[in-house]
Amino acid sequence: MQPQKSSSLRRRSLCLVALGLPWTAAFAQAFPSKPLTYVVGYGAGAGIDAVARIVAQRVGEGLGQPVVVENRVGAAGSIALDYLYRSAPDGYTILIAGASELIYQYASRNARRDLLSDYTPVSLTGALPLVLAVSETLPVKSVDELVALAKSKPGKLNYATVVGATPHFMSEAFNRSRGLDMTMVPYKSSHDAALDVATGRVEVMFTTVVAAVPLAKSGKIRVLGVTGKERSSLLPDVPTMAEIGLPQIDVGIGYYVLAPKGTPKEVISTLSAQWGRVMKMKDVQEKLAGLGIEPKSSTPEELEVALKSEAARWRRLVKDVGVQVD
Repeated sequence: MQPQKSSSLRRRSLCLVALGLPWTAAFAQAFPSKPLTYVVGYGAGAGIDAVARIVAQRVGEGLGQPVVVENRVGAAGSIALDYLYRSAPDGYTILIAGASELIYQYASRNARRDLLSDYTPVSLTGALPLVLAVSETLPVKSVDELVALAKSKPGKLNYATVVGATPHFMSEAFNRSRGLDMTMVPYKSSHDAALDVATGRVEVMFTTVVAAVPLAKSGKIRVLGVTGKERSSLLPDVPTMAEIGLPQIDVGIGYYVLAPKGTPKEVISTLSAQWGRVMKMKDVQEKLAGLGIEPKSSTPEELEVALKSEAARWRRLVKDVGVQVD
């Protein structure tokens, strides 16, 4: 059977050449003819994994082929990135990434891949805002009051975070933007960090919207501000950092889809169009909003520009903070 398949493939290729059709264009017209693998660098249940699974189903319906989510966990997404790098550039293996991967690339001596040069941008796929929150035991009700208290007690207020994670660098960016001296208290997990802020052992933290909502509703933390251009639908009364006068305190562009370098442009366009279509679906928007995620999509060109801007921002911040995550 195998020789027959090979002969059939060669005959098809020769026919295409005879017809004057470039191989890449013909391949794109046939794409996809089998299931796609959608790689996630974090475990099942993580926010980025939830986004991938919500979107994958609808993208698969549009493509007429299943999009199967595959978790390849470890090293801040680097194991998944390495897998994508070694995958065939045919559009059948794609990956969802975020700020953590960009940070790791500059904060780790072990980072082997460059998101700007080693992969092909496909589309944005949602933005996950962070919030600045304090323990209810802290007598502040606004960012200005927090800044004033922190300045009156240099080195006395603590913030909880996982070293090298996005909230860590957001916390340092906040410190620097207002000339504060808050002390970092490191944690192995964001869950443990939030728990200690909720119980008043630590005063301040940056965390995700979806993680903050139940703690805020139970009266254990007070949310002072949210990143992003618009207020979160889950916390409509909380002002954005831009409203407060801190537009530079933003997590960035959010989640995005990458393909192996060299994937045909026609295939990338097909995939990007599907993400644009799915992000307009009401049920997808509602599911993402339930996670505190703002639905977004983009052209590959728009994502490339955004990634270059974000990479420059995180590179500067990692250098200024001077943190190595190895």
